[in-house]
Amino acid sequence: MRDRKLHFRTIGNWLALVLLATLVSACGENQTGDVTPPTVIATSPINTQTGVPVSTTAVTATFSEAINPSTINGTSFLLTAGEGGAVVGTVTYSGVVATFTPGAALAPNTTYTATITTAVRDLVDNALASNFVWQFTTGGLPDTTPPQVSEVNPLNGATDVPGNRRLLATFSEAIDPASIGDTGFTVTSGEAPGAPVAGTVSVSGSVLTFTPGTATTVSTLTSNTDYTVTLSRNLKDLAGNPLGTDFVWTFRTGSTGDATSPILVLTDPFNSETGTATNTPITATFSEPVNPETITASSFTVATNGTAVAGTFTVSGRSVTFVPSVPLAASTTYTVTVSNTVTDLAGNPLVGSDVANPWTFTTGLAQDVTPPFVNLTSPPNGATNVCINSTINARFNESVATDTVVSMVGTPIEETSFIIRDPNGVQVPGTVTYNGTTRIATFRQAQNFVAGLIYTATVTSRVTDRAIPPNFLDMNAGPVPNPWTFQIGLTNTVCQLPVPLRSLSSFGIFAGGGLTNTAGPTTINADIGLSPITTCDLCDAPDLVRTGNLYKDTDEAKLASEDLGRAFTDAEGRPRGRETTQLTGQALEPGVYSSAGSMTLDTNGILTLDALGDSSAVWIFQVDGNLQFGEDSRVVLANGAQAANVFWVVQGTITTDNSARIGGTLMARTGINFANDAKVVGRVLTFGSARIRRATINLPAP
Repeated sequence: MRDRKLHFRTIGNWLALVLLATLVSACGENQTGDVTPPTVIATSPINTQTGVPVSTTAVTATFSEAINPSTINGTSFLLTAGEGGAVVGTVTYSGVVATFTPGAALAPNTTYTATITTAVRDLVDNALASNFVWQFTTGGLPDTTPPQVSEVNPLNGATDVPGNRRLLATFSEAIDPASIGDTGFTVTSGEAPGAPVAGTVSVSGSVLTFTPGTATTVSTLTSNTDYTVTLSRNLKDLAGNPLGTDFVWTFRTGSTGDATSPILVLTDPFNSETGTATNTPITATFSEPVNPETITASSFTVATNGTAVAGTFTVSGRSVTFVPSVPLAASTTYTVTVSNTVTDLAGNPLVGSDVANPWTFTTGLAQDVTPPFVNLTSPPNGATNVCINSTINARFNESVATDTVVSMVGTPIEETSFIIRDPNGVQVPGTVTYNGTTRIATFRQAQNFVAGLIYTATVTSRVTDRAIPPNFLDMNAGPVPNPWTFQIGLTNTVCQLPVPLRSLSSFGIFAGGGLTNTAGPTTINADIGLSPITTCDLCDAPDLVRTGNLYKDTDEAKLASEDLGRAFTDAEGRPRGRETTQLTGQALEPGVYSSAGSMTLDTNGILTLDALGDSSAVWIFQVDGNLQFGEDSRVVLANGAQAANVFWVVQGTITTDNSARIGGTLMARTGINFANDAKVVGRVLTFGSARIRRATINLPAP
C-alpha cells in the first residue's frame, strides 16, 4: 500500500472544512454563522453551448461551496430534452461538483435543459436562492476525440520556479472529475524518485490544479529540486475519451518563494464602455495565472443596482471569464468587482493597479451577431526574408474564444483553426497561444522553417468570438488576406531573442549603490535587491509599499548583481542597430536601436513600439550615453508589443521627468533618477544608485 493518498478536492473544499469547524464550535446553531446561499459557478457543458457530442456521459455543476450531499439527487438536479421530456440518469456528488450521468446516449441535434432546484442546500442549511437553469444543444456525431493538454504551469523545463506555487494543467476540453482518482495528477521529486509528493487535486472545467500538502494544510516544494509531473493516460473528457498516453513534464524549483501579488491588467468590457452587446461575457485578465479555487460568486461579482447577476466562470491562462446565465438587460449599467480574495498560484492576494476595479459598462439595445475576422497578420501577406525561427501571428478585430484557437501537434486538420502549410501542402507541426489582451493568436513551429520556402498560413472559420451564442470567423472579411503567404529568407537568419534576465525576473528594482525613495507613496509590485550597498531610505510603509521581498546583500541580491552583468554583456554584444538619438514621434518596428551618445524622449513625447502583430517581437535600445524621458512622455506598445520584450541598455544614467510612462526593462550602469509619479511596466536595474519619488513599478506579463 502507498503511504500517501492523493485527496480529490474541488473548488471550495477548504471553505467546507471551515464551515464544519464553525458548526462544531457553535454547537449546531447558525444564528450568527453562514447565511450566504450557495450558487452555481460553473457548468459543463456551458450555457448555450452547441455541437455538444451525443456521447457526453456527464453533465456537471460546480458550486461556490460544499453542499449537503443528501440534497443532491434526481429531484434537485434535473435534465430534460426538447419540450420537456425527462432524461433518465443518476446523480452523484463529490467536493463541490454535482454530476448527472445520462442512462443512455444523448439524442442528436437536441436542446437539453439542466436545472438545479432550490432544494439544494449547503452544509448549514442555506438553500439555493433560485433555480439555476442552463441549456445546451447536441450535434449530430459522438465525440471520439481524446482530450489534449494545451498548457501547463510551470512550463516544461522551467527553472527557478517558486516552491510555494500550485501547479496547473489546462486541457482542450472539460475533464471528468471521476477520472482523476489518486493517480490522475502525480508529482514526484528528484530527491525521492517514485514516491509521489503529497497533494490535493481540484478540477474546474478544463483546468486541474495540484496543491502540495493535505486537504487542510498547504505545503511548499523543496528548494533547488527537480520535479516530474505526470498526467495519467486514464484522464477522460466528459464523453469518456481517455488522454491515451501519459503526459509528462519537468521543472526545477529555485531558492525563493513567490511573494509578488497579481494585478488586474485588462478588462473586457473596458471601464465606462457603452453600447456593449447584451450577449457579451465579462473577462478579467491578470498579470499572472490566478488560483481557480479563489474565483467564486463572491470574489468576482457582476451587479446592477446592487443585485448580483447569476452566471458561471471559466479560467484560462491569466484570464477569468464570467458568462451570465441569461443575456444582460438592454440599456443597463453593470458594475464588476474583483476582490482581493482572488490570489495567484502562491496565495498572494490581488492588489490594485492602473486598471479600474470596480469598473462599469453600459449595454446597448442588441446582441452581437457580427462575425469576427483577421485584421492584421505577421509576417504580412507576401513578406520575404522572414526569419527561420519566426512566430506567425494573426490579430482579430474583437476578442475571440480562446478554446477555439487551437493547433496542437496531432490535432486533425479538420479540427484545427490556425494552420501553417509548406509548399507541398503538408501541415507544419507547432502550437498556438492566444493573448486576450492584444487579441493576437501566435503560432510557434516545433522546428525552424526551411530557408527559401514559401509557406501558407490560414485561420479557419472554427474560430468564434465570445458572444453567446458565438459568431464564427468570416475568412473573407477584414482588410488583410486570409489565407496569406510568406517566404523564408535564404540565409537562415534568426530573429532577435529577448535578453536573458535569469534571477532578475522577479525584481522590480535592483540597485548596486542603494535605493533612495525621496517621497511616498511609492509602490513596487515585485522584489527589491540591494548589493553591495544596502542603503534604503524611506523604504518602509507607507512611504514604500512592496508586494515582494527586500534583499539586502543576501545571496539572492548577489546573484541578481551577477545576472545583471550577464544581461549587460548579452545586450551590448548584439550587433549595433540603426543610429537613433531622438525617440519623440517615432513608430519603431522590432529590432536593435543604438546611440553613440545619448537618447531622448521629449516632454509630452510619444514613442510607439509597433510589433506588427508579432507578440514575440523584441526591441533592444543600446545607449552609450544617458537616456532621458521627458515630462508626461509615453512609451506606447502597439499591435502585440510586450513590455517583457523591451530592453533599455544604458551606459550612463536613466532619468525621467514627472509622470513619465515607460515599458520595458531599464538597465543603467551609472544610476537611475526618477522624478514624481514615474510609472514603469517592467524593471529598474542599475549597478549604481536608484533615486525614485512616488513611483510605481509593476512587472510585465510573462
